[in-house]
Amino acid sequence: MNRLITITQNENNDQVVSGRELHKFLEVATPYTQWFERMVDYGFAENIDFIGLSQKSEKPQGGRPIQDHALKLDMAKEISMIQRNEKGKQARQYFIEVEKELKQQLLPQTPEQQIALLAQGNVNLNKKVEQIENSVLDLTDRFGLPSNKAKVL
Repeated sequence: MNRLITITQNENNDQVVSGRELHKFLEVATPYTQWFERMVDYGFAENIDFIGLSQKSEKPQGGRPIQDHALKLDMAKEISMIQRNEKGKQARQYFIEVEKELKQQLLPQTPEQQIALLAQGNVNLNKKVEQIENSVLDLTDRFGLPSNKAKVL
């Protein structure tokens, strides 16, 4: 699949795209800030559907920061759909395809893959429990605390 628009992952593991990049891809004639304000009027909420970002100005003398937004894929799909042009349709189909591929990567396909995933989870859990037990034993020894094996009277 050709990469039409860059999709990144934010700190919450959400797939996001740059509002400015989407605006450019959709070939919208309206300036970005005006266009984005109109798009937000469709019921999108900051910190839920998108996050505002400021970028340093590219002008040598400084100037105001350039505003951009990290849009979640659902918002980007919806915005693409309401553009009602070929580029909007192309972007929406691209986002849908990306989500399908991501789901395929995340879900184990065969029973053997599912068993392997469960087994790996069990191994990881056992390692974590062992680390915690060792930490408790270390603290018990260091501070002279009664061990969990001692009987409390």
